[in-house]
Amino acid sequence: MTPIIGMLGEVDAEKSSIVQTAYLQSIENAGGTPILLPYVAGEGHIARFAAICDGFVFTGGADVDPKRYGEEVKETCGGIDYLRDDLELRVFAEALKTGKPILAICRGIQLVNVALGGTLYQDLPTECPTEIFHRQKEEKFSPSHRVFIKENTPLHTLMGAGSMQANSFHHQAIKALAPGLEIMAVAEDGIIEAVYGTDTPYLRGYQWHPERLAAKDEQNRLIFEEFVRSCGKK
Repeated sequence: MTPIIGMLGEVDAEKSSIVQTAYLQSIENAGGTPILLPYVAGEGHIARFAAICDGFVFTGGADVDPKRYGEEVKETCGGIDYLRDDLELRVFAEALKTGKPILAICRGIQLVNVALGGTLYQDLPTECPTEIFHRQKEEKFSPSHRVFIKENTPLHTLMGAGSMQANSFHHQAIKALAPGLEIMAVAEDGIIEAVYGTDTPYLRGYQWHPERLAAKDEQNRLIFEEFVRSCGKK
């Protein structure tokens, strides 16, 4: 049977949940069966998610509440999804307990960093301005810059290369790296683009959106293939 992958999507004020098609297609093409996990309040439901799913994908979206990492909300911070923060932090904690594989993308890498004790730049243009425009003007299914992969990391082993193409749709990023995470790749300006967990069976986080590139780019496709393969291991 194909691995069942729990997808954490956007949650609106009415607690409706959605996930973009590109995520679903990337998981399906890699051999997984994606299911959307809705917002629920009961802890028993979260435990059931962890029992049913073979792995979890934390997707992109609204900013993580800065109060979660000990800061007041600045004017430059974007929209905050309190319901989503609550759901994802509880699912992440449960996934860690079970050792189920975790793939975190864009907002997802930021949430994982915060959950493990790290902090974020609330707004890169004002707090850490660089020559790279991290909210690209290029079409969303096109790359806009390269990321540089650190040697002796899981990403370097997977790619067999020192760099790869990425896109960029964020105004926040990891500031202080959380304990238990190590850097796998950075942008030319030094912004952290990929991390992995050192104390977990499989935890990978990517600041860009590989799901938008996977259909045409082999390296980004490998990210999903590796993840789904890890979810199929018992």
